[in-house]
Amino acid sequence: MASSLVDVASVPPEIIGKIATFLPVQDVLNCTLVCKTWKEVISSESFYKAYTLSHYNFDNEEQPSGHLAAWQDPEEWFCYWDDSYADDKTADAYVFSDPPERWKCGIVHLAKYKLESDKDLRYKDFFRAVAILMRIQKAAEQLDLDCGMWGNEGSGVVEVCLFPWSKDTLPTAKDIVALFHFHPELRKKTLENTSLSDEEDDGDEDEDMSWNGLRSFTEDDKQKAVNFFKWLKKIFTPFIYIGIGCNLMNPVVCFLLGHIAPGWVGGVLTSLVCT
Repeated sequence: MASSLVDVASVPPEIIGKIATFLPVQDVLNCTLVCKTWKEVISSESFYKAYTLSHYNFDNEEQPSGHLAAWQDPEEWFCYWDDSYADDKTADAYVFSDPPERWKCGIVHLAKYKLESDKDLRYKDFFRAVAILMRIQKAAEQLDLDCGMWGNEGSGVVEVCLFPWSKDTLPTAKDIVALFHFHPELRKKTLENTSLSDEEDDGDEDEDMSWNGLRSFTEDDKQKAVNFFKWLKKIFTPFIYIGIGCNLMNPVVCFLLGHIAPGWVGGVLTSLVCT
């Protein structure tokens, strides 16, 4: 009887790449341990491009959803810098002059940004950034995440955002105002908070289910929440909180950002009800 075993060394590299494209991330990582050839194939830029584009939908939403929809609807937020806004929702009051967009995989990105037009794009780094944001997005749903900062309460869903960033330092509030095309009035009132080191765990379960304003309200799987925040601390060190339009609009646009991959800054996009 002929043996059904296949010598992995005889499998053409292009076949290895095609098969691995269908595997979950952990299985792909395991494949890099099989042999030198498999590692080279699966570590290549062409593989990461194929894998990323086949697993995530980077078409833009036809209509804005979530926070993007709310911030483009004058009935969903309050403007405090234009006295005529209370009576006339068509007044010159808006959040973004050129609103950010959202890929169908859920990630918010800068207006007009196109993957295919980014000549500096490295898909291996981009994949890492996307995978991190997908885990945060999944946790937001499963662990009932909310975000509160500066003594204020979260007011909506924890969403995720991503944009190219080549500097060694994290963006400032001024950078974010420019990148996201915020109304000129909103740049007058911003808040920032940074951290350059990990926090020490004190063993308190409630503390372990929160981190710097981001917290979980799950009652079903507290250990999963604890594990998530331990992972999150490692990813977002250092990080920066940025609030845009404080005392000028409500809810306030809020970011929690970190260098999540070479050439990329991303993290949480949410809103705060300032009281």
